[in-house]
Amino acid sequence: MRNLIQFLIKKPLVLLFAVAVIVFGGVYSGLHMPVDLFPNLEVPVVNIITHLPAAASEDIELLISRPIEDQMRTIPQAKRVASTSVQGISQITVEFSWGTTVSDARQLVQAKLARLRNILPAGVNPRLENIGTTLQEVIGYIVYGGSDLVTLRNIVQYDLSSQLMDVEGVSSVDVLGGDKRAFNIKIKPEILSNLHLTVNDITAILRKNNATVTVGYLDRSSREYLIRGDGRLKTLDDIRSLPIISDSEKSVLLSSIAEVSEGRAPKHYTVRGDGIDAVAFVVRKQPGASTINVVRSVEAKMTELKSLLPNGTKIKKYYDQSEIIAESRNAIFYNMLTGAVLAVLVLYFFLGSLRPTLIVAVTIPISILAALAVMGLSGLSLNMITMTALTLAIGMIVDDAIVVAENIYRKRLKGLNEIEATIQGTAEIAGPDASGTFTTVAAFVPLILVTGLASLFAKPFGLTISAALLASLILSLTFVPVLLSKTASLVPHSDFAGKRLLDLLNRLTQRTLKYSFSHKRRVLCVTILFLSLAGLAGFMGKANVLPPIDEGAILIEYVMPPGTSLCESNRIGDKLDRIALAQPDVDCLYRRTGSSETGYQIEGVNKGELVIKLKPKTQRKCSAAEIMSALKQSYSQFNGVVFLYHQPTQEKIDESFSGLPALFGVTIYGTDMDTLVSLGNKVEAILAKDPAIANIVNNTKVKSPEINVRLDYPKLAQYGTKAEDVLAVLKSSQFGLEATQIIRQREEVAVIVKMATSKTTDLEQLKQLPIITANGEIIPLDRVADVQISHVPASITRLNGQREITLMAEVNGSITSTVSRLREQFNSIELPKGYSIDFTGQYKTLIETVKEMLFVFIAAIALIYLIMVMQFHSWLQPIIIVCTIPLSLVGAIIALFVTGQGIDVSVAMGVVTLIGISVNNAIVLLDYSNRLIASGKTVEESLLSAASVRLRPILMTAATTIFALVPTAIG
Repeated sequence: MRNLIQFLIKKPLVLLFAVAVIVFGGVYSGLHMPVDLFPNLEVPVVNIITHLPAAASEDIELLISRPIEDQMRTIPQAKRVASTSVQGISQITVEFSWGTTVSDARQLVQAKLARLRNILPAGVNPRLENIGTTLQEVIGYIVYGGSDLVTLRNIVQYDLSSQLMDVEGVSSVDVLGGDKRAFNIKIKPEILSNLHLTVNDITAILRKNNATVTVGYLDRSSREYLIRGDGRLKTLDDIRSLPIISDSEKSVLLSSIAEVSEGRAPKHYTVRGDGIDAVAFVVRKQPGASTINVVRSVEAKMTELKSLLPNGTKIKKYYDQSEIIAESRNAIFYNMLTGAVLAVLVLYFFLGSLRPTLIVAVTIPISILAALAVMGLSGLSLNMITMTALTLAIGMIVDDAIVVAENIYRKRLKGLNEIEATIQGTAEIAGPDASGTFTTVAAFVPLILVTGLASLFAKPFGLTISAALLASLILSLTFVPVLLSKTASLVPHSDFAGKRLLDLLNRLTQRTLKYSFSHKRRVLCVTILFLSLAGLAGFMGKANVLPPIDEGAILIEYVMPPGTSLCESNRIGDKLDRIALAQPDVDCLYRRTGSSETGYQIEGVNKGELVIKLKPKTQRKCSAAEIMSALKQSYSQFNGVVFLYHQPTQEKIDESFSGLPALFGVTIYGTDMDTLVSLGNKVEAILAKDPAIANIVNNTKVKSPEINVRLDYPKLAQYGTKAEDVLAVLKSSQFGLEATQIIRQREEVAVIVKMATSKTTDLEQLKQLPIITANGEIIPLDRVADVQISHVPASITRLNGQREITLMAEVNGSITSTVSRLREQFNSIELPKGYSIDFTGQYKTLIETVKEMLFVFIAAIALIYLIMVMQFHSWLQPIIIVCTIPLSLVGAIIALFVTGQGIDVSVAMGVVTLIGISVNNAIVLLDYSNRLIASGKTVEESLLSAASVRLRPILMTAATTIFALVPTAIG
């Protein structure tokens, strides 16, 4: 070490060049690094979403969910396959083993889906979704007013979307709501009967005539002409002029037997903006693209495109992920700067001299730039995790420089010149200084082996902070000594405020230590007491997977009983809209009731989703949590409606990780649905009695009503009627039967055939639906079918091929103590053979994360212990230091409990960091004590002397870390 310091003192330009390279690399990486909310979340979970409109949950299970589920279970890497079948929608969640990339997982799923192409019902199109696709939704708009919903949707879909797709970094634009144009053909059953035609005959004629064909080429005058036959339908007049019966004398045109008009395509969901029917669109970014850059480009493009909208049209932004990122980034940068200034002021206070303070302080920006350079080389982004790591590093990266500078300062006080003091002081402290840093870095080494959710956040955090700490260690042993060797006036005045405070604290420390040495049992009892209090606080505290943040938006899901109509859901939704819009801090509101047939959403019409965009923090009086609390109170008046409260981005992550939008769920596994429902009611009764449980959602409590039209095949044969014709009449009497599509430049227009019958409002009317027989006679539907009302499960869920039901709830307080209490009560339920109860939702993810982090803690302590063994050449002394680690956690756990902060992944990473830095002071203290013991002093004398000598560096390192984090802690 001496030789290195001597070399650098003689040739400082070598060091200057190295620092310049670090600074350039850090600045370049910082300017070109993408900015995102979270690190690249490569969670190997794929959701397969399939729509089959109007199909019952049992049909969805049999026709879609089970075939897909069976195929997915044959994938070797798939460790969990769950399915949910509700009316019209199937969702299969495939969880792969950690280590499987998302792209590989999607390819495996797509390969299995290809085998089902001829097995799944015609027309269904499974769509894949994962956490990447949900978090890539970076900005959303609502458009309403100014024109009809068909015009608005066409402008958004064909003008705005196509232009936005040209924006760099944009992957796709999803459009919801509005209306689609349709050409409706209404035919009276009596006319069809007279012509001996069926609805299927009409649709077949429309489909066959709406065609184009290429027949060949014609050579003419050395040019080649393509010959194309075009029979495509283009206008309403084309449809009206279509011959239904072609006979030179008795030709029948469609217009003579049907009413042909322009209308709207049927849809079974609603989108509202600020309480008005609207069109909504969401922009997704490409993987790896910077969220802030993409959103800024989209907003700039939207400013240009507003002229395409009709006069009076309002367009509002209801979701903007970049706002969360920019706000977090600005707050973190402000906290970093403020923390750095406070750390420098603390240094000056204790050192009492400006030059050494500035020398130590300059290591902060250089270390941060070095960390940015390493992040750039590692492919990391600037996100909440890495920026938090940099903020935490601000106070820690000066620790090494402080220890070295303070030791050189002591050597100067003994009369050594600046060169000799620098060489001796650096060489003497290099060992314990390096050991202290290595113990901190060692705490993050086990993260390399961690899998699961914890690894996604802990690895970038650990790499970032480790890079900064290692850079600070290198600078403290090279850069700082060289600069201090060039400073002749290092020794400050003997009387200054910091020195007087140190003298006072030194006297108090000496008294406290002497008292502790003579009252060891009392000290031990107090220690055990505080450890017990910390353990109790940790057990009773709240727990989450991810830390809550104020996103500037609120997402509220409302769930009504299964079987609730779209009209009733909208009626309640309109009331919810008005209550939310009455809040003065609300900027705009987006609501969706039900799900689009082509989207990723899986809610039925009994469920709705409100995204409430709040005004910027500087313009509102209340926080997101306070507004959410006010809405909870207002919405409590709606009996029979269950509400789930989230924030938009948080909900996307939660649901992608666990498959449930709730932290807590109770799942019952078994084979018979009726038995599962009965057990579910018993579980719900136990949950309802627990004071910590609220907002219980039991989707099996109320079954969904349906009218089952069961065809009677002998009767069909008797009347000479085909099953397909009866089913076509059924469909054409309700939604209508889509015969074909007219392709235009800007839109696709569905041609829909409907029976011109009175609107069916009750069961008897449905039974009288006219059916045309083979001889042209019209008979009621109930002649050839049995029409009955039945009640079926609103949703059918399965896990790894076994049926299950899940009850969701919110937990107030400690989730671990609640689970422990409920587990005992569930033992009172008699379970049939083959049935079981388990806790699921994010709670399961939380428990897995806790197990992973416990492994990290134990492995980190083991590595730290081995490093100290090498430092002290003793197996016993490091054990003494390791025993201080739990004591350092006491204050942190109690502080979290007192302030009401939950334990989550960010807290776990803070604990890992604390494990590393908690032993630093002990290493410095014990190293000096060993030197004094070796010189002949007693153990007690050595410890008292070491505490006095090392008080300054210990206080300075602790104070700089604490003050650097104060802005973040109170921000």
